[in-house]
Order: sequence, then structure tokens, then C-alpha cells
Amino acid sequence: MIKYFQKAFQITNENIILTTPLVFFLLLFSIYLGISQNAPANIISAILLLITILCMVSAFFAGWFFMVKKAICLDKQEFIIDEDKAKASFNLIKEIPVGIGEYFFSFVGALFLYTGLFFLLMFIGYQIGINFIGNVGLSINELKTVMNSPETLKTFAASLSAAQLSKLKLWDFLLMGVMGIYSFITMFWPVQIIMKTKNPFTAFFKSLAFTFKNFPSALILFLYISLINFVISLVVSYSTIKPIASFLPMILYLMSMLLYFYFVVYVIVLIFLYYDSKTNEETKDNCNSGPDSCGKEQLCDTDSKGD
Repeated sequence: MIKYFQKAFQITNENIILTTPLVFFLLLFSIYLGISQNAPANIISAILLLITILCMVSAFFAGWFFMVKKAICLDKQEFIIDEDKAKASFNLIKEIPVGIGEYFFSFVGALFLYTGLFFLLMFIGYQIGINFIGNVGLSINELKTVMNSPETLKTFAASLSAAQLSKLKLWDFLLMGVMGIYSFITMFWPVQIIMKTKNPFTAFFKSLAFTFKNFPSALILFLYISLINFVISLVVSYSTIKPIASFLPMILYLMSMLLYFYFVVYVIVLIFLYYDSKTNEETKDNCNSGPDSCGKEQLCDTDSKGD
């Protein structure tokens, strides 16, 4: 697995242009959400907002993930001059419209299925919690109120009984477990859509089969990504709440956000790289001729054919 971790860093560093669409999308998305707050509060505006968000997110994922796929393919090519490789890397940005045209509707469907699966697993987790942990005795509105600030949360925790605290910890553990399972079983779903199967429903089951077929290494990959996410989240949170250098809070925050964007790209590249490498290994092991994920021909070894 270490070879994948190292190779993903190399591909990310050589194709740092991959961070540009992510930054611009998040910037435009936040601007749009800010503007949408001034829209009339009615059902038509809400529906238009949801449709716009769905189209924006689907287009971004379709274009950006296709760009990542092309970066993985680019790494397999040989360049005599470094300038040619740098130029090819920069030209990856041109792949975004191609990816949108090719996979937009696939990701529209995937987002619907993704959301539906999320609520289904959360409902199952809720039913498990109610039956085996029990009700804490707090309403949703009360929980929202105490989550407004760290001070109110601390005061609220001090007012709870030992039994309530124990139940809250179990509920927290249960929800984290459900979210972990959800993230694990959907880890290769977008990659499957981009690399192999455009149908989002079929792609989910094929990605699930791929996950459990490579369960030990896939689990290591997931734990590694979870650790990275935890560490980067701590860095970003600490730089926002309590800057180390009070005279440079803005610079520290910007540096932490750049670090966050970099590792988001790194994680996506790592997942694509792992999937591409594993599927190509399976193709080679099965001695199946045909195009790989980059459109290149996979041929059996001539010596093995003669045996």
C-alpha cells in the first residue's frame, strides 16, 4: 500500500493544476449560496435552489473526476522533455468540459442515489439506537440549541446524569460507525462511474463488489484517508479558533486552507490510482485483452500464451 501512498503524492505534485477547479468551484458555490439567501422564501425558490445546486455539483464532479482520471493516464506516458509533461499537465484543465458532457447525467443520478442511501443507513442506525441504546430524553430542538457554542455544550453536558452521558456517547459512537460504513462502501462509487460504468445504480454494486474483493487493502486505504482527514481537520479548526501566531491569523488560516485543498486532491488521486492499479492488475492476471481505463490495449504476455 505504501507504493500507492507515495505515487499519489508524486502525481498530485506533478499535476497541482488539479486544485484549481476545486478552489474555484467552492468559491463560486459559496458566492451563489450567499446570493440565494436574498431570494424570496417560497417553495418555487427552494426548488430552483435545489435544482441549481444539483446541476452545479453534478457538473463539477463529472468534470473534475474526469480530469483526475486523465492525470492518472498522463502519469503512464513517457516524456523526453520535462516541459512537454508540464504542458500536458496544464492542458488537463481542458478535459473538464469533456467530462461534463460525458458524465453529467451519471452524477445527477448518482447524487440522488447517494442521498437516498445516506438517509436509508441513517434510518437503520436510528432504529438500532432506539432499540438497543434507548432515548436520551432530549428533543432535536434542544440538541440544536446546545450545539450553538462550546460554552452552551459544556454547560449542557454538566447538567446531564451519568446514564444520559453514557447514552449520548453510545449514540455518538453509533452514528460515527454508520457514517464510517457509508463512506467505506461508497469510496469507489464515483471512480467506478468515471472509469468503467456510467450507470450510477450498476456502478454502485460493481464498486461494492470491488471493495469487498480487495477488502484488506481497501480497509487500510480507508483508514489512511480517515487519519489524513482527521489531522487536516484539526489543523484547519485550530487555525480558525485559536491562531498560533496572533499577528498573522489570516496568513495562517490561508495556509491551512491551502493544505486542506492539497490533501483533498491527494485523497481523490489516491483513490483513483488505487482503483486503476488494482483493476489493471486483475486484467493482466486474467490475461484478458482489451482497453484499460486509459483506453490503452491490455495484451497477454506472448510467452505465457505459448506454454
